[in-house]
Amino acid sequence: MCGIYGYIGNKNALDEVFLGLKLLQYRGYDSCGIAYYTNKFNIIKAVGTLENLLPNIEKIKKAPHIAFAHTRWATNGEVNLSNTHPHVSNNKQFSLVHNGIITNSDKIKKDLIEQGFKFYSETDSEVIVNLLESLSGEIEERISKMHDILEGSFALIIGCNNGDIYLTKRFNPLNIVVSDEGIYISSDLSSLNTGDYYTLKDGDIIKITENKIIPCCNTVIEYKEHVNCIKTLNLGEYNHYMQKEILETPTAIYNTYKYLKTINVTKPFKHIKKITFLGCGTAYHSCLIGENLLNLLGYETSSMLASNFKVNKKIKNNHLHIIVSQSGETADCIKVAEDIKKHNGKLLIITNEEKSSITRFADFLIVTQAGKELAVASTKTYCTQVFTFAYIYNILKNKNYSIDIDEFSSSIKKFISGLSMGKLATKLKDLDKLIIIAKDVDYLTVLEASLKIREIDYVYTIPMYSGELKHGTLSLIDKGTIVLSLNTSEDKDKIKNAINEISSRGGEVIQMETYITRKFDCYTPIFSIIPFQLLCYDIALLNDRNPDMPRNLAKSVTVE
Repeated sequence: MCGIYGYIGNKNALDEVFLGLKLLQYRGYDSCGIAYYTNKFNIIKAVGTLENLLPNIEKIKKAPHIAFAHTRWATNGEVNLSNTHPHVSNNKQFSLVHNGIITNSDKIKKDLIEQGFKFYSETDSEVIVNLLESLSGEIEERISKMHDILEGSFALIIGCNNGDIYLTKRFNPLNIVVSDEGIYISSDLSSLNTGDYYTLKDGDIIKITENKIIPCCNTVIEYKEHVNCIKTLNLGEYNHYMQKEILETPTAIYNTYKYLKTINVTKPFKHIKKITFLGCGTAYHSCLIGENLLNLLGYETSSMLASNFKVNKKIKNNHLHIIVSQSGETADCIKVAEDIKKHNGKLLIITNEEKSSITRFADFLIVTQAGKELAVASTKTYCTQVFTFAYIYNILKNKNYSIDIDEFSSSIKKFISGLSMGKLATKLKDLDKLIIIAKDVDYLTVLEASLKIREIDYVYTIPMYSGELKHGTLSLIDKGTIVLSLNTSEDKDKIKNAINEISSRGGEVIQMETYITRKFDCYTPIFSIIPFQLLCYDIALLNDRNPDMPRNLAKSVTVE
């Protein structure tokens, strides 16, 4: 889940990789580091976010023209300077940054220690760089041997002390762009400058020397054109990306609708009887909305967490799998996509990143048009996913279906501008537990709302079917317990019994539907979730937390 970035060219390499890391911080922000070349690779590191690296950068007087960098989400080893990348081999010949997990690192480390190698971190990444030193042959030959030894996933930028750079990968993404300004390398294509790009395939080995790119060991490079859509990080009038991205929801939905009108969204469903929806986290919650809607049309539907899914080895032709992944780099989703294709299953991918890794498995592809989302919490992308499923439902129901998207997006904008969650946020800001109850499709919204409150506000939040409260969870209710409820149904008595059960035991119920002044048929879950998103944001601010970077998390989960 880490981010890696590199630059080779005539510009100040420190400036280029620092900006690159800012675009990749959504992948992790526990620590960060840079390797830069001046007759040898020098290393600077810092624990915490990128700003903590600036004092080290300011001490460097002469601008280097070669550098690579890393922003870390801790997997192997705690958050400290020793475990921060880049890592260096014992003889200082090699340095590297790594995204991924090596599953047999303990065994390799034990063998290397027996050979006399010393280790200064707890990471599997330091094992890789010392393994490289231990092997014989030319560098590309060593890397090829390393591929045979390592088990697990990796994307690597390797620096040699003569200034050469090597790239290689297995499973985790790595991209290279050649532009007039130099050679750029990144985990995420959207963070790279406009130019000719190549996405490395598993097993590729590429050497960069004297600004030249040399494919090694049967690697074949086929460039495509890449146009960068993010040149600067600009918050504009906003304080945080989460705030900005919630308020961009109307535009995201408008653009998604315009895109959906240009493709045949019914094509994947031809001759289909059974649909399995797959996702992780927020994307899984949008899958539940999709499952609910398409079940109403007579499809046999189910939803599964991608991390817990086992592919049926005999997939029938009338069975469609739909995988939703905001980033398109979610490791659990990619693994499932690969397995489904191995068994000749039909696969519809819904993602916000058109050139992401998962798209190569798609029989059918839908790209939501939310624009880049940098805050860890998915907000506008979730809304575009829900909108996409609601649109598919309507177009399958009526092939001539259309919506006045100007009026619809305008109604969302007006709805958001009328929301004020500050008073409720003040009431909830000191809670350490929270229960949210709902029924039917509202419960699916409550699942997502609960996740948001957990990840942004660190409050232990329990989503609960209102009818299930009396079957055990009511024991948590005592005087002063606060419970949120959601009921967008016209039947106002739908969860009345549960509310009475809570109130009679001294609990306080806050009915969230009072904030939902607009409903729009099967699009109502979009209106239902936005008050919760803004509530989470306001609570984080009141508790002096950065809503863009909640602790222990990263946006793009590229490890299983």
